[in-house]
Amino acid sequence: MTSDRRQGGRQRLGIWVAAVTVAGTIPLAVLNPAGDSRVMGSTQVSVAFFATILTGEAVIFALSFSASSAWPSLKEIDAHIAFRAWVVIGWLGAMLLGVGLLTGVHTLSTLGAVLFLLADALGIFSFARLFGLASSGGRKRLLSKALERRLADRHEPIAAVSRRVATDDLLSAYLRELDAAVVANDGNGVRDRVEELTALPSAFAGAHGRAGLHLEVLHRLAKAALAGRLDSTVAAASAQRLVDSLLVQIDTARGQDRAGALTRDEAAALAGHLGRYLAWLAGTAWIMSTRHVTAPAAARDLVAFSVRARDTITFTLDPDPPFADTDTALGTAVDSPLGVLAWIRQFVEFHGSAQANAFYPAFELLTGTKFRGNYWDGASILTELRAALFGSEEARVDSPQADRARDAFVNVEEFDRTWTLVSVGALTTLRNTSVPHPAALVRPEFTPDRRLLAAYVRTYASHRYVSTADEARIALMRLMGRGEHPTSLWSRSSALLGSCSYPVPVPLIEPRQRIAGCVLAIACRLAPLRPEDGAGQLRLFLERLPEDVIAVVHQLAARTLPIPDDQPSSAGPVEEIIRRLGIIQWADPVATAGAA
Repeated sequence: MTSDRRQGGRQRLGIWVAAVTVAGTIPLAVLNPAGDSRVMGSTQVSVAFFATILTGEAVIFALSFSASSAWPSLKEIDAHIAFRAWVVIGWLGAMLLGVGLLTGVHTLSTLGAVLFLLADALGIFSFARLFGLASSGGRKRLLSKALERRLADRHEPIAAVSRRVATDDLLSAYLRELDAAVVANDGNGVRDRVEELTALPSAFAGAHGRAGLHLEVLHRLAKAALAGRLDSTVAAASAQRLVDSLLVQIDTARGQDRAGALTRDEAAALAGHLGRYLAWLAGTAWIMSTRHVTAPAAARDLVAFSVRARDTITFTLDPDPPFADTDTALGTAVDSPLGVLAWIRQFVEFHGSAQANAFYPAFELLTGTKFRGNYWDGASILTELRAALFGSEEARVDSPQADRARDAFVNVEEFDRTWTLVSVGALTTLRNTSVPHPAALVRPEFTPDRRLLAAYVRTYASHRYVSTADEARIALMRLMGRGEHPTSLWSRSSALLGSCSYPVPVPLIEPRQRIAGCVLAIACRLAPLRPEDGAGQLRLFLERLPEDVIAVVHQLAARTLPIPDDQPSSAGPVEEIIRRLGIIQWADPVATAGAA
């Protein structure tokens, strides 16, 4: 809003100067009217100069702007160069001059001649402003300011921005121009549109609209690259610029306390939604590549971009990132358990890269201490988090962050239920392991390596709060059959996500609607972690479920969990689910001692 105030102040100052100048010409004309010869001489010079300026502006218009372009629109150009103002003043001067000459009233003809001089002065100002728009940089500045003003004039949730985009003339014109550049495969045009949006300042009222428009543009670029309508290198570079701009806005939320700016919890929810979308994009690029819809090179660019951007999100929200090189890199916008949950429950969906790494900053944000274990070696983050918040007196962490987390979760039962709900979304949206993973799409944390998949699943499976089939059945009933209280942490996070999630083709689904995922989330907590552990309680839990439930759980496990190569597929669905859950077993009993 600072730039808005400055521009508004300059416009008001210009109007006052023009009004005072016009008002000053009236006593001048009355007290010292000029004769016809002097008026005509002055007018001839003024008209010639007026025509010269008008011709110059017409030439710039013809060379710099398209008649069919709505971006920038003539309305935006006029507001910038005051074209109508100086033409109206010239018209008024011509009218007064003509009336004065016809009637012989020298006062009117003198006033008309003076107004013509004023129109020439304003015309030079208009010409200079228009000449500044002749360059691409000048147009970008104009259009960035136009977007800033339009996005700042209303405060609405991010989820509502899509409806506004469809009805707002300026935002629609911007997106039409972006789409036209995509259709023409005009990389420079796409980059220009993205730069106009990302050039907006990160701290100003209307941050929700700005975030929503970023997500809309990001999705349009992704769709075009997936369909082969836009060069994937251009799409990935532009998308990275959008992500960087969003992360700056998310990070600056820790210093915002003004109406219209993102709150800390909203910033966390936005980061989660962005990470979730990027995971979906990588998975979609992978599956469309295997189906020969998306070119391998385009899929590779999009996967690499997604993995890199998700790492950046984790580092941005980490209060003490491992690669911090300045003091400004320390700290985070997330400062509450609500923000942590709103971020992490979205970030782990769609088999997103580095999802287990995200639990490290989550642990520190909830306890105020660092988790020193290695999830790859079987260390259980959720088990240690449970102990730090609700364990014995010796294990409990005494810190302000831990006290806030204990108050938010209320008790250990709600803690267990909340993280089980998180694991439902993660397990349900794992990639299809039966689909070949092209070698060109292998990236760190985006790979068909079964050990990495096992480490991801073990992150949730090592959270062992049930040990018998009866306890597992009760936990499942509580997970699916109990309604959420509006004040619960999960319910509040769902409400927050509903207002901060942009409606792209990855709708938010509550875990209780995913029956197979709920069963698998409980079952993995009974599955053997070591080769010597028995599967009797897991088998008993599964055998007591209805056949139609077991059927959908079997379908989910068959899609997301590979069966060991040395074990043939079992004829029975229960046994096959147990075999597939064997992926979480760790051969080294020392590595899994802390997860028991």
